[in-house]
Amino acid sequence: MPLGEVGERQAERLARRLAGTDPGTVYASDLQRAADTARLALPGHPLTLDVRLRELNFGRYEGRTTDEVRHDPEYAEWQRDPWTLPAPGGGESLRGVAARLRSWAEELPAGTVTAFTHGAAVRALLCDLFGWPAPPQPGYVLPFPYRLAHTGLTRLTREAGRWILLTYNDHAHLEV
Repeated sequence: MPLGEVGERQAERLARRLAGTDPGTVYASDLQRAADTARLALPGHPLTLDVRLRELNFGRYEGRTTDEVRHDPEYAEWQRDPWTLPAPGGGESLRGVAARLRSWAEELPAGTVTAFTHGAAVRALLCDLFGWPAPPQPGYVLPFPYRLAHTGLTRLTREAGRWILLTYNDHAHLEV
């Protein structure tokens, strides 16, 4: 799905926040919303698209509302353990998402990197890197008690092979 008007405004606010900073090497998911956000937030910067930064493949739940998903007969079974069970209908497990993002992250060159990815993907990676739990959340399709704003900034560094979380979901640029 393309970015809507709200998404474009959020990306423009992010662009103002990032103006004058060196984003280093810029990567984005090859899915349109992430790539468009990257182009709006960092106009003129070279962009490398990488399929490993894609969002969780929700299988047959792709494009469905939360209410529709919760009424699917296989939903309760998937929610029992979405970390290891793939989403019904050819989807992915969150462990699979975390593994492909970790694969991407472990291959990064030294220096600053800016990446544009998706909410479930970021949270799955963080759960994997830091051992955060992912318990089922009543009324929410994903098992993350950690909310994430669109265009929120999460910053990591790696020192001696160890990942360190510097900021999570910094979205000051969206506040009025």
